[in-house]
Amino acid sequence: MLSGDVDLVVESIEAPCRNKEYGCNETVDCMTSNDHEVTCIYSPCVCPFQDCNYVGPFEQLALHFSSKHWDSGRQFKYNHPLAISLQMDEQFLVLQAEEDGVLFLLNKGTETNGNTVMITCIGPNSSKEGFIYEIVSCRGRSSLRLKSVAENFPGRMEDFPPVDFLLIPFNFLVSSRELNVDICIWNSTEHNVDCS
Repeated sequence: MLSGDVDLVVESIEAPCRNKEYGCNETVDCMTSNDHEVTCIYSPCVCPFQDCNYVGPFEQLALHFSSKHWDSGRQFKYNHPLAISLQMDEQFLVLQAEEDGVLFLLNKGTETNGNTVMITCIGPNSSKEGFIYEIVSCRGRSSLRLKSVAENFPGRMEDFPPVDFLLIPFNFLVSSRELNVDICIWNSTEHNVDCS
């Protein structure tokens, strides 16, 4: 038996995707399950509020937010500018699109020379839907502007990831120590907007 070539056949073991409870019906090979779970569109999303323990599919996150936190964010329309004021102690603001309920976070951090701001989309990392956003901050005749792509994250971030952000110097704050910005978000899959 051992003297010839031996073909070793290993049967692959299949199991349901880890995101089955969130709606994924895929059966994955245990050898490649990590590949699937990284790209699975049913990866759960987390409510951005720390005192809320909601974890669920992306499709139900908008409904959860609208019913439980309707007074804690701002609604906006794609392709329409929106003026926003953030207090010094506010680290983020939830923005909900009126058209489809998609949730975005206007994230604010503090550096030694100013505030960093950026917009992310709450959704699975694997989502192929793309959104372009613009942030503008003005002071007198001076203005700062960032146009970028909203990266997908399944919830609120504790630290800023390595993505684009706008640094707004402290001297751009108004006298009440508020940070005022104008934002606009486009659904790039519908409107074919790019950052050029």
